[in-house]
Amino acid sequence: MILRVSAVQLILAAAALAVGGTLQGAIGFGSMLVAAPILILIEPQLVPAPASVAATVLVALIAFRDRASVDRVGVAWVLAGRVPGTVAGGLVVAVLAQRHLEVAFGLILLVEVAISVRHPHLARTPAVLLGVGALSGVMGTTTSVGGPPLALVYQHEDGPTLRGTLNAIFLVGSILSLATLAAVGELGTREWQWGLAISPGIVVGFALSRHVIPHVDERSLRPAVLGIAALSAVAVLVRAAL
Repeated sequence: MILRVSAVQLILAAAALAVGGTLQGAIGFGSMLVAAPILILIEPQLVPAPASVAATVLVALIAFRDRASVDRVGVAWVLAGRVPGTVAGGLVVAVLAQRHLEVAFGLILLVEVAISVRHPHLARTPAVLLGVGALSGVMGTTTSVGGPPLALVYQHEDGPTLRGTLNAIFLVGSILSLATLAAVGELGTREWQWGLAISPGIVVGFALSRHVIPHVDERSLRPAVLGIAALSAVAVLVRAAL
């Protein structure tokens, strides 16, 4: 695959990633909710491989920044569910229509948000973390929206714990995604080059997020998590309807 991206397209892609990087750097997830649709409009071949390279840079930066607050036990349980969930998602994609999957998971996510609003305290038992990890893996594979279920489980934690934990999980998932893309021939030298070329936008967004974090952590982290999760569900449903 040959990517033909002009300097203007490169700048626009980096700008979209900067906005997404600011959001995820401050809230903990949601960068591709903002950036992916814009990247597709700029150049469809920027998604998924180059975008995945840039996203891996972002989650690595956030996970490293907030490493002291990572819930390591929670990460272990979530990953124990997420890896088989990812495999299951691949199998589901092979037998079910993409549109049906997006409708189903969009509705599931809206129900999760509604439950979180009415019954906000969800115990993070091993069973819950395994289940959420599996759901995140399936949704991430089938709809590219795997972050909101995890964010809802950690919505009551302080900002560093939520951001660090989610992005530690995302980092492992991103590495697996890159390995999978490489294995199927979708991630070669050219994709790496363009992924790294648009990554400065992610770095700028990450740097800007530190100015947003104090405002989010002090007043509105949980509403922001619920809002972005609901927006993710709506985006998936709209995509299924088009």
